Amino acid sequence: MNVVKDCFRSVKYDCLKFIKKQETKNQKFKNKEKMIGSFIVPLSIWIANKKNKKNTLIIGLAGGQGTGKTTITSLISIILKKYFKMNVFIASIDDFYKSRKDRVKLSKKKTSFIINKGRAWNT
Repeated sequence: MNVVKDCFRSVKYDCLKFIKKQETKNQKFKNKEKMIGSFIVPLSIWIANKKNKKNTLIIGLAGGQGTGKTTITSLISIILKKYFKMNVFIASIDDFYKSRKDRVKLSKKKTSFIINKGRAWNT
C-alpha cells in the first residue's frame, strides 16, 4: 500500500481532532484533509526518512505571525509520534514570552488566539 495513504488513514482522526481545537467559531480551516494528505503527511515522511538512529534531527520552521507554524509543527509531531513512533520535542519562541497561565488570563481579556501565542499584546 502507498505509505502516504496508509499514514494518512492512520493519523487522520488525531490530526482533524487537533485542528478542530484550533478553530474558532468565525475562523475555520479550509481543505483540512487535503492539507494533511498532500502536505503534512509527505513532509512528515520526508522528516522520518532523514532521521538516523545515532543523531538528533533538528528542524526549524519560520514564517510570519499567524501563518500556521504552530499548527503545522503540532500536526507533524502527531504524525511522527503516532505513525513513525518517533520521539519529538517542540520548542517555540512564543514559549519564552509568557507562561500558559498568563496566556489563559490574557486570552479572556483580549482574544482566544493568544492562548497559543506568547506575545505581550499590550498588557
